[in-house]
Amino acid sequence: MESVSSKNFLQTFIWTSVLLSGLAMLQTVQQVDELRIVLWHSKWIFLLAIFVFNIASGLIVLFSSCLERFSTWMDNLAFLPSNNFRKLFGFILVVFGFSSVWMARLFLFGKILPQLMPVFWVFLWASLLQTFGLKLLIKYKWYSIFAAMLLLQGLIYQMYGRLAVITDYPFSMGYSEASRHYYASLFYAKFLYDVQLPYPFLHPSRYLLMSLPFLVDGLPLWFHRMWQSLLWLGLTFASAVLLTRRMRLTGWFYFLIIVWTFLYFLQGAVYYHLQVCIILILIGVSVRHPWRSLLFVFLASIWAGISRVNWFPVPAMLGIAIYVLETPFVGKGARYWLYPFLLGLVGLCTALISQVVYINISGNADARAFGSSFTSDLLWARLLPNSTFSFGILLGILIVTAPLGIAFHQMIRGRLENLHPMRWFALFSLLLVLFLGGIVVSTKIGGGGDLHNMDAFLVMLALIVTSFFAGRVVGDGEATPRWGKFQWGIPIILIPLGFALPQIGFFPSYDHVKVEKDVQRLQQIVSQAVNNGGEVLFITERQLLTFNELKNIPLVPEYEQIELMEMAMSGNRDYLEQYYSDLDDRRFALIIAEEQKFSQQKKGAFSEEDNAWVRYVGAPLLCAYKPTQSLITTNVQVFEPRSGRPSCKDPFAD
Repeated sequence: MESVSSKNFLQTFIWTSVLLSGLAMLQTVQQVDELRIVLWHSKWIFLLAIFVFNIASGLIVLFSSCLERFSTWMDNLAFLPSNNFRKLFGFILVVFGFSSVWMARLFLFGKILPQLMPVFWVFLWASLLQTFGLKLLIKYKWYSIFAAMLLLQGLIYQMYGRLAVITDYPFSMGYSEASRHYYASLFYAKFLYDVQLPYPFLHPSRYLLMSLPFLVDGLPLWFHRMWQSLLWLGLTFASAVLLTRRMRLTGWFYFLIIVWTFLYFLQGAVYYHLQVCIILILIGVSVRHPWRSLLFVFLASIWAGISRVNWFPVPAMLGIAIYVLETPFVGKGARYWLYPFLLGLVGLCTALISQVVYINISGNADARAFGSSFTSDLLWARLLPNSTFSFGILLGILIVTAPLGIAFHQMIRGRLENLHPMRWFALFSLLLVLFLGGIVVSTKIGGGGDLHNMDAFLVMLALIVTSFFAGRVVGDGEATPRWGKFQWGIPIILIPLGFALPQIGFFPSYDHVKVEKDVQRLQQIVSQAVNNGGEVLFITERQLLTFNELKNIPLVPEYEQIELMEMAMSGNRDYLEQYYSDLDDRRFALIIAEEQKFSQQKKGAFSEEDNAWVRYVGAPLLCAYKPTQSLITTNVQVFEPRSGRPSCKDPFAD
């Protein structure tokens, strides 16, 4: 990375503030209009005035002699270790800048203006204020202090957000949030429910990691939530350290690159069960130890095989990328590709065999459930801006990867001859395959709400770019070619902060008395049904049984909410018709589920998923059962069989 002058730093900062001001203005006006607030008679007019002032004054400074004067002043601002007043003033600025972001997010904007850009603008200027304060405390360059302030705050926000979900609230905090712990419990079903149940068919490796606390009897739900938070933080941090270690950096820069990599991985985000594959590859793959590399690709592919179908080739592709980056082509000809071919063959075959073995030991009678993603609809409109994801997949991944792509271009510009064309072709082919694969998976119904399906592409891009940055790429002409330096770019650091800032929020709280009354009320209702010889189906909130919040209630394993949604989206007719048959036969004395509706959602976020649920699950449920009780503290109802035999519409009829 090239050294940055104060003038270049100031120019980049001002241009960024002007851009953020414009975007913040747009989001503020849109939100005010949506809330039907009269702008001219509200406090938000002052906020817009500040944004306008930022744009106007920023452009004036950029295109006038003021820029030179400010730059000179910044260069002359020296650290004076003997001046205690300046130190105290600097400390106050750091504390004030840090707290102002939280104050703006939590209290000034709050729920009225939750959009990203206004608080992002506050964060940018608060970080400059903190940089100025630190400049009075330590002897470093402006851009170094600013980069450190951005990254360290991003680290705090992400850690806070992951840990803030730790609560003993017994109900689910979002769509099937707590129900996922039920799926993790299936590996210990005989012990927990006194019945042997099939293992999860969706994301088995994720639930296997989540299941580890069940090895200790009686750990509460809050501990399992904490464990999942630690999986996010710990495995992501481990892969960030291992990737940064490949760069052979030292000092504070080494630590900052670890933090940047950590934040980069959480943009998509790269899920923690994929991080296991990344960690194995980064630990074991080395061009100096081909047999060890093959072993670790094999181990990582076993894990990929019990994860997601689109992850099957990822361990082998990462291993191939390391080989191509660090192995010269000259003098080998076709023999050069024998080892990558072996890596690919071993990796892909291992993943497929691992999947087949898991299917056979999982106990799932219908193996087609594992291939539900192949029969789900593809919603190509989600590639473009839409109500489910405001940026859309294409624009979103462009925003996230463009700064890294520009830096990559600057490093290799004019130096393409350092690598054989076939090596360039291999590297870009790996990126293209993972990019296209992520695009297709992102359009599958149920996805496209963020960039997590682009995870493998994000990892591959980071591996390739950081290898060039660190000088780990072996040339075909000279063994250690000199790659170009990329210019200072705030976006490389700022973009991951856009995903960290939304993590700021209040810790979850609830009315313990009211929640306890709801739990007791539910206990009384379902116990009466069980004592009368009936079955009680928990479509949702099944974790109440897992963690013994509801006592002496037998588990009905069929038709959990996540499973039902997957079958509805994939149109699994055999599964759904069995569900309809059980409803028609009034098999269940009670059904516990979220509030249902007959009418489909016409527009809005995840409208296609909502329509599939209403058509294949909700409407048939309401036709055969009626809600009779509603809990006060959560969107959960108790459904009882309707009298008579109403004529229900066939969900599969056009």
